[in-house]
Amino acid sequence: MGCVSLSADVTHGFQSRTIPHSASLSIRTSRTGDAQDALTHTRDKRSSKPSALAGHGELVFPAEGEIGDAQEFVSEPTVLSPARPFVKWAGGKRQLLPELLDRIPQSFRHYHEPFVGGGALFFALCEQRRLDGKAVRLTDINIELINTYRVVRDRVETLIALLSTFQNDEAFYYHMRALDPSQLDPIQRAARFIYLNKTCFNGLFRENRQGRFNVPFGHYKTAQICAPNDLRSASAALRGVCLEVAGFHDVEASSQPGDFVYCDPPYAPVSRTASFTAYNGCGFGDEDQQKLANLVTQLGERGVSVLLSNSAVPLTYVLYRALHVEEVLARRAINSRGDRRGHVPELLVAAGPLRSELRKRAAAAKPARSEAAAPSVR
Repeated sequence: MGCVSLSADVTHGFQSRTIPHSASLSIRTSRTGDAQDALTHTRDKRSSKPSALAGHGELVFPAEGEIGDAQEFVSEPTVLSPARPFVKWAGGKRQLLPELLDRIPQSFRHYHEPFVGGGALFFALCEQRRLDGKAVRLTDINIELINTYRVVRDRVETLIALLSTFQNDEAFYYHMRALDPSQLDPIQRAARFIYLNKTCFNGLFRENRQGRFNVPFGHYKTAQICAPNDLRSASAALRGVCLEVAGFHDVEASSQPGDFVYCDPPYAPVSRTASFTAYNGCGFGDEDQQKLANLVTQLGERGVSVLLSNSAVPLTYVLYRALHVEEVLARRAINSRGDRRGHVPELLVAAGPLRSELRKRAAAAKPARSEAAAPSVR
């Protein structure tokens, strides 16, 4: 069984150990190691190392070996970068993180994200050690996204070695975009996904009705296609995390009283022309928003703490009027026009025990604010 060799600059500052991987990898789904699931890699004769023909011709994956049977160098970093999202994502929550982190339950059993996207809140909670000893389940309906998370978790060094060969070049981009992901092995699919995400226009993920990625080349002078330390940090954070392709309804069965669920769905559009909800080619319309609101209410009634973010529009105010609702300002970075990127109002909704907890916090904060605002009496 061979090893995937990495160049010195890729592994600089890291001590590596070799762990054999078979085609089927046993993965812990609990951060305490109680449960397991199996990620079965597609077995074929393609190598994960691509080569481009002269003049950026057809991209070729030469048949040099089988990635599923390779050994993986698992890096043990001496200094680890902060865990943070490794993909750009429409509606990503980096700018809203302070508001979200202020509204996390003081205590909870396990953590669920049914719309994981870029995973900003998950990675922030990992950095704060607030998920230690808890089972974590991250899901999304996007097959390519979840495959990429799994590869970052399980085969990060092989992924880094492959990504480091990719080019910020328009011809190369369109050849990569034209590849059929179903004909690639999981590591190749993940590398393609990250590459397209880093080099496409505005970091959008958009598919046509045939399910084919159709975002044009971004024409960036520089693009950080491969960020090895960021990927390694994400891999460390994802160890023991359950990653599944699933719709948001699945969280009803997977969550239990005392758990914490964060929902970051495709936002209700602020106007007919401002809608960007077709993340998977199927869209996320008003009926889906209604179903999600019903689910959030039901979870809260079962004793599950739920925090949800959405746009501040009449529809969402109506859907969540019976729950704890706060309006905050957030910076939106993805818009076709740069002059329309800025701070906009968004809603944060709480249900279940978190709803009561946030209301108590708000009530306790009012006297403190009043005392601070009152003039001193001498």
